Amino acid sequence: MRAGLFVGVLLLVHLTAKAQTTPDSKLEYLETDALRAKDRINERPRYGGLTKTAAHLEADELFIAQSLRQYGTAQAARQAHVNFGWHYLATNHAPTAIKRFNQAWLLDSTAADVYYGFSAYLLHQGQAKEAEQFRQLGQLHDKGNEALLQYYASLAYNQSLRRDYPGAIATNEKIMALAPTNAFAHSRTGYWYMLQQDTARAAHYLGRAVQLDPQDSVSYLNRGWLRYGQKQYPKAVADFTQAIRINAHYIGAYANRALAHTAAGNHAAAIADLQQCLELVPPRDKGQFYYYIAQARLKTNDASGACAALRQAQQWGGTPALEKEIKHLLKSACR
Repeated sequence: MRAGLFVGVLLLVHLTAKAQTTPDSKLEYLETDALRAKDRINERPRYGGLTKTAAHLEADELFIAQSLRQYGTAQAARQAHVNFGWHYLATNHAPTAIKRFNQAWLLDSTAADVYYGFSAYLLHQGQAKEAEQFRQLGQLHDKGNEALLQYYASLAYNQSLRRDYPGAIATNEKIMALAPTNAFAHSRTGYWYMLQQDTARAAHYLGRAVQLDPQDSVSYLNRGWLRYGQKQYPKAVADFTQAIRINAHYIGAYANRALAHTAAGNHAAAIADLQQCLELVPPRDKGQFYYYIAQARLKTNDASGACAALRQAQQWGGTPALEKEIKHLLKSACR
């Protein structure tokens, strides 16, 4: 049997972005303005201050009326279009992003997050001076820095998507300076340090995150993985257990705890966790978990149990590579 027991298990669960939106958000918006406007007027913040034609003004009025019918209020419509803008920035489609931010401005020109959206777009375009001007405009409309915190969180998240983890951390530090007890900022920072193999700083920020928010199952999971990598298996098990206590359906926590149990030689506990995973995963993933259970049972010299699990794995199937592994193990272990 190959070394490295079920190393394909769900190792890390990425932080869910609590910024204004994420790339995989289900945004129901159909782009209707694919053709560039004359003078690219809709690709300039606040339409560049250019004079609009009568046709432009009529289109604006129609857009506002349609948005109010769809969303109910100007504020709700504005927030939706700000979210669209952040989504398109995150997916590297800046021309569409600025159009959405401009539409948000049409709906509510007094909202701080609209100006922060303009700032983010300009930063994306490399126009730092202009971006700072719009950030300052945003602060004029921002009571208590609530929208500013969202702005920094969204900027940091977009930087992380580009794998600019040092930049994302630097932006996150602005959040922590404004809100020292922001648990999610600490959680993200710890995760990004972990991705850079800076285990000391990762442990510090993840530890602080769970102090600030004892219900943060993701930070427990990530700290558990950090400790697993340091071969601190009892501590890893403890963190994964905390994640499960908070979220009893956390597949990644059960799977990673099974890894830690296996590394510590507690194969019975690993099997129990993998069986729990079977109860939680969708049908398409059952084959791989039966395969992992078979490997664990072989570790305990339970050949009959391993073969039964392998037959279940074969029945459920999986990727071509997994099915090949199942067939190979059936042939070698279940003659």
